[in-house]
Amino acid sequence: MSNVKNKKMINQIALKSLKARKKRNLIAILAIVLTSVLFTALFTIGGSLIEKNQESTMRQVGGSAHAGYKYLTKSEYEKVAKDKGLKSVSYRIALADAENKPLIKVRTEMAYYEELEAKWSFCYPEEGHMPKKENECVASDLTLKALGVPCKIGEKFSVDFSVRGKKYSKEFILCGWYKGDRVSMSQVMCVSKKLVNQLAPTAESYQYGGDIAGSYMVDFNFKTSFNLKKQLEELNKRIGFEEKSTGVNWAYLGVKADAETVVLIVVMLGIILVSGYLIIYNIFYINVFGDIRFYGLLKTIGTTKKQLGKIVRKQANLLSLAGIPIGLILGAVVGAGLLPIICANLSMGDTEGTNVVLHPWIFIGSAVFSFLTVQISCIKPCRIVAKISPIEAVKLTESSVNAKVKGKKRRTHKLTMHAFGLANIKRNRKKAVLVVFSLSLSLILLNTVCTLLKGFDMDKYVSNRSVSDYMVTDATTDNPALSERTEDGVTSDFLTELREQDGIKESGNVYYSEWEQKLSDWEKERLEERIWKDWKKNFAYMIQSIGEEDMKQEIDADKERGSITAKMYGLDQLVFEKLKCEQGELDWEKFKSGNYIVVNQFESDDGEKPIYDVGDKITLTGENGFTKEYEVMALVSMPYPAEFQMYFSLEINYILPSSEFLNYFEGRQPMKTLFNVSKKDEKQIESWLENYCTNINDDLTYTSKSTMEAEFATLQNMIVIVGGFLSFVLALIGILNFVNTILTGILSRKQEFAMLESVGMTRKQLREMLMWEGGYYALFTSIVAVLAGSILSMTLIKSYTSGFFFFTWKFTVLPILICIPFLLLIVLFVPYLACEKMCRISVVERIRSGE
Repeated sequence: MSNVKNKKMINQIALKSLKARKKRNLIAILAIVLTSVLFTALFTIGGSLIEKNQESTMRQVGGSAHAGYKYLTKSEYEKVAKDKGLKSVSYRIALADAENKPLIKVRTEMAYYEELEAKWSFCYPEEGHMPKKENECVASDLTLKALGVPCKIGEKFSVDFSVRGKKYSKEFILCGWYKGDRVSMSQVMCVSKKLVNQLAPTAESYQYGGDIAGSYMVDFNFKTSFNLKKQLEELNKRIGFEEKSTGVNWAYLGVKADAETVVLIVVMLGIILVSGYLIIYNIFYINVFGDIRFYGLLKTIGTTKKQLGKIVRKQANLLSLAGIPIGLILGAVVGAGLLPIICANLSMGDTEGTNVVLHPWIFIGSAVFSFLTVQISCIKPCRIVAKISPIEAVKLTESSVNAKVKGKKRRTHKLTMHAFGLANIKRNRKKAVLVVFSLSLSLILLNTVCTLLKGFDMDKYVSNRSVSDYMVTDATTDNPALSERTEDGVTSDFLTELREQDGIKESGNVYYSEWEQKLSDWEKERLEERIWKDWKKNFAYMIQSIGEEDMKQEIDADKERGSITAKMYGLDQLVFEKLKCEQGELDWEKFKSGNYIVVNQFESDDGEKPIYDVGDKITLTGENGFTKEYEVMALVSMPYPAEFQMYFSLEINYILPSSEFLNYFEGRQPMKTLFNVSKKDEKQIESWLENYCTNINDDLTYTSKSTMEAEFATLQNMIVIVGGFLSFVLALIGILNFVNTILTGILSRKQEFAMLESVGMTRKQLREMLMWEGGYYALFTSIVAVLAGSILSMTLIKSYTSGFFFFTWKFTVLPILICIPFLLLIVLFVPYLACEKMCRISVVERIRSGE
């Protein structure tokens, strides 16, 4: 056979040998199916989350293009459009912001959009067409709703706006509308190019921070999204735009890789690969030894090493062909089921659904990884088959694999069944190690999941997310697009009704406004020394988002005008007492006197850096003319729930008592109202709040400790379901591995067992020996699982969870100890059943079948 082309014959031998051992093949197919299920579920969930997160980020950014230039002239745009290194280029021309009072809560930008740019910017009309006539426009359903205009083509409405200092009020006809995103920084109103050219003809040049009406915002796609920052730098050099304001779309993974996410994906792939390898390798390893005489006979008639390896691989390929498609389908179903549970705990944006994203690459990738696992698992069995000689193959028994005694004296032992069981395991240590490791893997993972669940501290979670029993705020307050929209706040009507409710123990307000702080000479020197001098390091995170040039222009603009944009807060006692003091001392009685101020430290990428020191004197001057000097009492950090959820490049908070705040902003309503209630009145207050925020004033929203607890429970459920599913599948793989090992071990040794029975061993003793063998597997598995689980918990898990604010690490191996009795039941029951089935065949028949 060695010099004959016999591919067809090899295929027939592989196929017929598979048909001869159908039961063992079922276990192999099931193992491949489970491995494929894990890979497909991982790729399905991971791919869907990546795509949804990417799309959500794109919608926040406002576009899907790779990168773009801001504030260009028409001639500069044409220069970009001619560059041959770009795949596609489009633009919009800025006009103004809509100023209608109803749009205070829904910021809306007006601009002319090319059709391609509108599609990239998610504002292409779902119904209707792009503006053609001067008075036509396209708007989002959110903008139209705020204006009280139905989403109906042909509707007329008026829009107020200002262009280059001149105010306009123009009537538009709705020619198209699209579904807006609350997650977006602003809504878009597309107007005609004719209108923009008429009101804001393009200027000769534009500067950052100046009037941008008529400027071209140019977006473009490169031929690949890999390393966008470098590609943009090369484009700048090609067209000479190194000083222009640029932006890279950080939604693309190539901009900034999340190291923890990459590590997590690699670890998950590794676990699945190892677990799949363990069982598939063990199955083929055992099958090879079970059929070793068959392969030896093939070798005696001239089959080469390469041809024997091909037979084994052909069998593996046929089994893969049967198992992988089933695993891909089941994995997609499992992924689709788990995705909504995972998405419920992640911020994917209001517009993002939880429908699974099934791209062809998911199935291709899963199939490739599954097939690769099978191929890797076949390497050693193929080598075993190739190296064995015909004579050794006929004589080989499992005990001969490790029967190497080098100069050691053989010692006699008392013949007991547990000694027999231990000796059987020692006969093939490699197989035993694989089985123990496979069984241990699921126990280790289960212990890890339970360690995570045990460490979740609900009190920490709730206290970080809520500083009081209840918090009421304007529904749009925490929208990052609405930095100037918090004046409405919590209405006086609500505050009046709140005071009338029974069970209110204490309450407090948080006032907020954007603040322009005119810098004194010493403040300029302090900022220069501590922040601006090393601005690239201090603003590294912001530079990744808005670009180095924009960041530099923003700092230069602050220096030039001699002021900074900061946040002004006014606090009542309830919230003041929740401040975290970093330096100095907090004293409410002194603070409410109105002579003191507390400020935060600037959190740079290089650590916390105080701009002010305790004892400094800060002078504040409001637009109403009120001026006062305050002494810095302490450096603090605001509790996250009480903050305004938008952050400036230079994050500075000036915090005053509410009475002092209102001297600067008379008549301002609270941004947030926080209050605590007595335990017995919680249900009544919750019911009243829900009714008020739903039926009376739906512009208000509330959070409570009960909603925080529900969020926490949802997070725990996700860990339980996802971790439980993975543990279950790995446990099933481990059990299958054990069952296959025991069954094939009994089949390959049935002649040996028949000989033992022929010389006096009873069936009871045989059963006992095999059950001891299973018991030792359970013992070794328990030892490995406890040791490995403990080490993993005290090192990797403890280190990884140290960054979770709601986690308190607690050591435990209780889940493993609870599972040990169930494991013992399985490892005793399987050998018992296998022995009973084998013993139904007479001793003589078993001896003859082995000859």
